[in-house]
Formats: sequence, structure tokens, C-alpha cells
Amino acid sequence: MTGFWGMDVEATRAHAERLGTAGTSLESLRDRLAATIDAVDWTGPDADAFRSSWASGAGARLVELGERLRTEGEAVRSEAEEQDEASADQDGGPQCGPGGAAGSTIPAAPDGARDDGYRHEDNPWLTNWLEEPAEAALSWTAQTTSDAIGWGLDRTIDLAVGMGDALGTQTGGLEQFRRDADHLGSVLTDLATGERVPTISELAASSLLAAGSSGVAAYELLTGEDTPLLDDRPGDVLRDEAGDPIMRTETEAGPAQSLGDLIIENDSLRMPGGTGVDSGQIGIQRIRPADGGDPVYIVQIPPTEGAGIEEFPDAYGAQGNSRDWASNLRLVAGQHPAAMDEVRAAMDAAGVPAGADVMLVGHSQGGIVATHLAADPTFNSSCGDAGSYNVTNTFSVGSPVQTVVPAQAGTEVVNVTHGPEGLDPHLVTRPQQVGPFTVDVPADIAYTGDPIAHLDLQGAQVSGGTLQAPNVHEVIVDGSPGLVSQGTEPMFDNHDSYDPDDPGYGYHPDVVAATGTDPVLSALQRDLEGTYIGPGVVIESSTVVSVWRGTR
Repeated sequence: MTGFWGMDVEATRAHAERLGTAGTSLESLRDRLAATIDAVDWTGPDADAFRSSWASGAGARLVELGERLRTEGEAVRSEAEEQDEASADQDGGPQCGPGGAAGSTIPAAPDGARDDGYRHEDNPWLTNWLEEPAEAALSWTAQTTSDAIGWGLDRTIDLAVGMGDALGTQTGGLEQFRRDADHLGSVLTDLATGERVPTISELAASSLLAAGSSGVAAYELLTGEDTPLLDDRPGDVLRDEAGDPIMRTETEAGPAQSLGDLIIENDSLRMPGGTGVDSGQIGIQRIRPADGGDPVYIVQIPPTEGAGIEEFPDAYGAQGNSRDWASNLRLVAGQHPAAMDEVRAAMDAAGVPAGADVMLVGHSQGGIVATHLAADPTFNSSCGDAGSYNVTNTFSVGSPVQTVVPAQAGTEVVNVTHGPEGLDPHLVTRPQQVGPFTVDVPADIAYTGDPIAHLDLQGAQVSGGTLQAPNVHEVIVDGSPGLVSQGTEPMFDNHDSYDPDDPGYGYHPDVVAATGTDPVLSALQRDLEGTYIGPGVVIESSTVVSVWRGTR
């Protein structure tokens, strides 16, 4: 995710320490340079002019910059102390525990290829006394440049909005463009300042949204028509005429016993074909663990619904069901679309208490929503603040989730993808008679992977790194062979989750088969048993909440 949802106090203190060290290093560098200049055997008017220019110019600037860095370091340190005080409970102690899943047995995923940005990486070719001030100066320059560009863009949009209002035309598209351009700017600024390296998918999606919203703004200004294309209005629960949330209680046959059962439960929440444009559903189960401990909650988030990918503008902002194709784009871009709002609102309506242990389950877009909520420290936190929950696990199938890292190191993210990695595209040949010879000629392109799940490019970053973390797990299972000449059917075969009429279709049978052999899935099954699934757990309530982002 881009942008900051909350303060990482320890990282802030470390940053304050770097600022102070950089300031001291700059002054030390100035003193050594001054000593070297004074020691040079050079006299005369030119020497005097040079020394005077050095003292009042570069030398003074280095001292000034060093003092500024130390001052800013002290200010940042003070903010960290204030945050500690604000986060303390009434007795003065910290509220937050370690968070996430307790005692997970899932083996750690590799994370050595991750690039965290030049401010967080040590350059082996430069000594620290030179590297730190150089990086600080480069980061400050990038931030200042970004702020100037942002200020200019805001003033330009303000002027255009004023002119549009005076002419009586539509200006909502301009505000939408401002938000998408600001988001793209924050992604680029993170990269330029060395604070964070975005993934290729995130940067590409952010650029597409900014370009698309610029087109929306131009269209509305020129035509005066308010188009819903790429509309980013927020989501909420669907309410009746009295203003109460529309939700129902379901009678369950029994709790899920396996990961495969969780997939079936998720699929059952999908809206019937053709009716999913007005609203969607979020499923919330209150579970009593086998040991009789505090209740935990399973939140089920279905996939993309409603209008098809080729249907404009319904699939891109017009329909009431927020889990459309535009939300897919906004999620991969690292934004916070209506689909995330709706999960928060549904959990609140269903009475999930702050700080409760929660498992999020999703398919396709549902999995992206789940992992992005887990990456949001205002949602995934053990502090017990209103609207936050301790996300112990997310489990998804067919979701491009490797664009974010969970806010808590203890949150275990597991996504299952049909592969092999990279879809394994290859030529299919057929025999053909050429004169007296029979030769194999290219006939088609085959693949066995899930194209949707691979849209994250396995976390590839723009720097050449890979966004990885020990608690983010991508399980790749072989999909069904599909031919490009068959159109979209092979994609559906490898992307859909479950079909009750075809036991060999979709992710369900492959997850069931792999749970006994794959080390990540088998460990996840063990971790969940007795808490969320398996013998001894009890479903105390099962609520389905209707959600939407409203009419325009």
C-alpha cells in the first residue's frame, strides 16, 4: 500500500537517528574540507578569494544543512515520543501485543530479494559517513521536487475547477483525477525518496488510473455529462428504509473441516448471474474454538461480480456492487476502494468487536481485498482500537496478492495459484504432411496457469527486486491445460474456485489434493484446526451482510 496509515514508532526513531547522524557527518565533512583548504600552500589574492568564497558559500551551506538535519531529527524523535504517549493505555503501558497468529507452524517464505529503497539499504561501496548524508540530501531533493510538482498540479486543477464551475459544466472528474494523480505521485515519490520501492503492477495500475481519470475529467468538462467511469465513491452496507443494515442469519450444517470447505463457503456467497450489479454479500461467522476460548471470526469476501470486463461503464464504476473491474485496478494500484470500505462496514454491522482474532478468506478480488486490509495498520492491529482487528490469517485462491506486505509480522498470508509460475506458455505442435515428410508445425499456444492470479507478476519491483516477506506465501499448483484458441474457457477453468456439478473443476479439488502434501497448506490446516475449523469448533452465528457503494 502506498501512503502511511499509522506511525511505526521504532522506524521513526531509527529515521531520527539517521537524520542526526547525517547532520553530524555533514559538519564533520565540512571541518575536514576546511582543514584541507587551510593547509594548502597557496597564497595571494586568488587564494584569499577562494577561501572566502568557500567559507561563505559551500562551507556555510554544509553547516546550515547539518544543523537542519539534526533539528529535524530531534523533531521526528519528539513525534515518536508523542505517539508512544498517545498509544499508551490508561495505566501508561502499551496496549499492543505481538499480534497476528500465535505459534504458526507455516514455514517462513523467502524474502531475500526484496528491495526496501535506498534509505533502508546499505550500499557496500560507500562508507556510512558519506552514504548517509548523500542519501539524505538526495531524498530531501526528491521530496522537495515532488512537493513542488504536486503544488503546481493542485493549483492547475483548482483553476480548472473554478473555470468549470463558472461555466456550469461538470468538475467531479477533475477531483477524481486529482485523487488518482496524487496517488500516482505518492508512489513515484516513495521510489524517488528511497522510502519504498513499488511493484511493477502497482506502478502500472496507478498510471492507468491517472490516465483514465484525466480522460474522464476532459470528457465531463467538454460534454457537461457526469460519467460514472472509474468512479471511486466509498462503499457501505446496504440499508432498509429505516436505515438499518440489511443482513440475514444463516443456519449452518456445521463448521468447515478443511481449506476446501472454506472455498465452498466463499463460493456460496456469489450473487446469481445477472443480479450482482446492485449489491454484494460479505459472510461473517462467529466461531467458538474447541478449547472454549474467546470467539474468533471468519470473514468471507467473494470475487469480482456483476458486469463483464467488456461492459462499459457498468464494470468500471457504474454498478452498485463495488467488486467490479475498476476495483481490481484500484486494489492493485494500492488504493483503498469501496470494496475495502464494505468489509469494514459489514464487520461493524455484524458486531465483530475491536481487537478480535479474525481470518479473512477470499477468491480473486476477494483475496486482494483481504490482503490489502491485512496490510492496513488501522485495520490489522492488536492494539484494540475501534475499527481494528487482529488478523491472524488470510487465505485466498486465484488472487494477485504480492503487491503488499501485512501490517503485522505475525499475520500469515497464504494464496494458492494455478501455475507453474509465469503461466508456462508454450507452443503446441501438430503433425503435418509436407511432401513425403511428416513434420511438427506450431498449431496453438497452451498454458496451465491462472492469468488473473499472475497479474501481480509475483511481486516484481521496478528496481528488479521482489516484494517478499516471511509471512507471505504463494502456493503454486498445476492447473488444467488450456489453449489460446479456445478463448476464455481455459482461463475460467483455472481461475474459478468451485463447481458443485464438476468435482474436478477450479481451485477446490487442487487445494484439497495439495493440503496433504504441500508444506504450507498442510501447516495452515494444522494452525486453523481447533480455532477456526475442524472438530470441536462451534459456529455461534453466521451472518450475511448486503453491501454496496450506493447510487450516484
